[in-house]
Amino acid sequence: MRILWGMSMMLAAVRAAAGPVTELQPQQLEAFIARHEYVVVQLTSPDPGCGYCKGADQTFDQAAALPHQPALAFVRVQWTPWRKIPDFSKLMKVYGVPTQYVFNKGKLLGDISGRPPAAPAFLAKIDEVIADPPADRVAAEPQAAAQEAPAVPLTAAEQGALRQMIRRDALKLVTGMCANRFPDRAKAYQDALQAWSGARQAGLNQAATLMLARTSRADAAVMGKLVDEEQKAMQAWHTGKLGLSMQKAPTAADCDKIAAALKDLP
Repeated sequence: MRILWGMSMMLAAVRAAAGPVTELQPQQLEAFIARHEYVVVQLTSPDPGCGYCKGADQTFDQAAALPHQPALAFVRVQWTPWRKIPDFSKLMKVYGVPTQYVFNKGKLLGDISGRPPAAPAFLAKIDEVIADPPADRVAAEPQAAAQEAPAVPLTAAEQGALRQMIRRDALKLVTGMCANRFPDRAKAYQDALQAWSGARQAGLNQAATLMLARTSRADAAVMGKLVDEEQKAMQAWHTGKLGLSMQKAPTAADCDKIAAALKDLP
């Protein structure tokens, strides 16, 4: 189970209204990418056996609905069963789903693996990939790079608040998935998350203020690093502390264990 968690940031580029997500068949993807300047591709599956695909499409849709760069096109390719990954060798190597890939003028810039984080953070991740293009694009845009504002260092308190937001968003994804799988236990999972969040409301409020103030690409890189660090920490909590598998969808017992463990999670 690869879970990505998000915190919220606005993109530094000029924004415009988003378009809908285009659904394509695998064989249609190459031509679509060739026709658009920037393309964000989500590969996922509606197969119930792909537990970590659940909800990935919703977050992707939410990100596409937010203001973003005018040239950015969002597209999704799905198939079932999820393990039978189509051949995308002309475009990229695919090792698992869900995964998101960012293209510019037909060239792969990078990927964002796993379920997307919260929509604003996912847009920040996309912006981070675009901001770190291949060497030939860097050479063509030295002036733009030189004009990029440096990140303002985060204080320890600010980092702590943002980490709390990242964890909160991670827990929302997990408890939401558990509530969808086991609706008779949904209230217990939601109550556990509410109790955890309520005890940290001051920090979450501070993080919400920070996400509005930190808008440069350099800030996106700094905050993206926090997301990656918290992802690893939460994975360690999931497998080491709770002893749960990351290779299969959670059972009711797994979900109950996660909810019970929230009271001891920092």
